[in-house]
Amino acid sequence: MEERIKPTELELNEFIQIINEISGIDLNEKRNILLLKLSKFVSGVNVKTFRDFLDKLKINRHLRQETLDFVTIGETYFLRELTQLKEIIFYAKSLERHVNILSAPCSSGEEVYSMAMLAAQNFMKDMLILGIDINSNVVEKAKLGQYQGRTLQNLSESEKRRFFTCDDNQIFTINKNELCKCKFELCNVFEDKFLRLGKFDIIASRNMIIYFDHESKLKLMERFYQILADKGRLYVGSADLVPETIFFKKVFSSHGVYYEKI
Repeated sequence: MEERIKPTELELNEFIQIINEISGIDLNEKRNILLLKLSKFVSGVNVKTFRDFLDKLKINRHLRQETLDFVTIGETYFLRELTQLKEIIFYAKSLERHVNILSAPCSSGEEVYSMAMLAAQNFMKDMLILGIDINSNVVEKAKLGQYQGRTLQNLSESEKRRFFTCDDNQIFTINKNELCKCKFELCNVFEDKFLRLGKFDIIASRNMIIYFDHESKLKLMERFYQILADKGRLYVGSADLVPETIFFKKVFSSHGVYYEKI
């Protein structure tokens, strides 16, 4: 069965192109790993050949989501790149009004809840943090707010006590009463829904742009520009390379780099 659904070189190219068109993600550098994992994945989606899979992928929304979930499994943890998170919250507090923050991608929620915890420690509650991701599994996990193991390793015991409840199995459940409003939605940054999310004062998009090709990066910058409020700020991950555009200016502050809407 696996031999029958192994893609030809042309079919693999077409798969990579379809994923790029849907999500902006460029899988070309992961071809070898992809080949190893793809046959197993496709064998579980009720098709006889890889060509059948590709044809179904173009028209079947459920299969498309399942496939996006398969190619976008990321690992994250609480208080990742902490200096930048503190800078985001410090800036949010300086606005002295209600603040809307977008986390894109939010993965399984650690970044959103980390910002909310830092805000709570700075006596800030008048804030909405919206997390979006293209992967439906991680969005559901973020909504549930249950964590265990390595993802919690950067948290102090007092932070765990204040912001979580812990059961006998060492599963830590986020205590939402201590935090500002945190919401999560399944959303593709290249779909129309993204532009209807509202206006944001801050966008944290860390370690997503790195996976996009140049054209998708440019398109994304324009879309970020559209949903950012005037003088809004974009914070990216240390590995993300942001192309020069007419939409943002790069600003070097004492705490690091951000991009300001022009």
